[in-house]
Amino acid sequence: MEVYVIKVTLLATSPPIWRRLLVERDIRLRQLHNTLQIIMGWSNSHLHKFIFNKQEQSDRTKLGDCIRIPGRKLLYEYDFGDGWGHELLLEEVLTGDESFQRACVAGGRSCPPEDCGGPQGFAELLNAFRDAAHPEHSSIVEWLGEHFDPERFSVVDVNRRLARRKSSGVA
Repeated sequence: MEVYVIKVTLLATSPPIWRRLLVERDIRLRQLHNTLQIIMGWSNSHLHKFIFNKQEQSDRTKLGDCIRIPGRKLLYEYDFGDGWGHELLLEEVLTGDESFQRACVAGGRSCPPEDCGGPQGFAELLNAFRDAAHPEHSSIVEWLGEHFDPERFSVVDVNRRLARRKSSGVA
């Protein structure tokens, strides 16, 4: 079985929010969508689409039918209103056996909350969160929680959520 090493980067965020994911070459895009929701931290509350070579792809399409060689990219858009674009870069092709399980192996930074206004809205939200003198600081802290840390990312937490989703038969 071929296993893809995919770097997922949330576009238009600075510094970048990213994840490194191991998935089977034959994963269908619908399953990949579900996996991306987990690893990025989204709540699957909005529409999505995959684009390869400027053409929208069906959820039934297999990932390996779009990208086959390292360096190729697939775009994933989530929440058309906020416009969260993700670049999926095939970094490497590995060999796995029948015991292979999808996994997140690395990542950086916390995912933006749903419905925060896209990359621009997220940047403004972070400014208000970090500035105690900002007029919206209190409401933003209440929304995000006082323990929100935009720099935090845990591979362990993500893989725990992936395992739960897998055992429930959804991923």
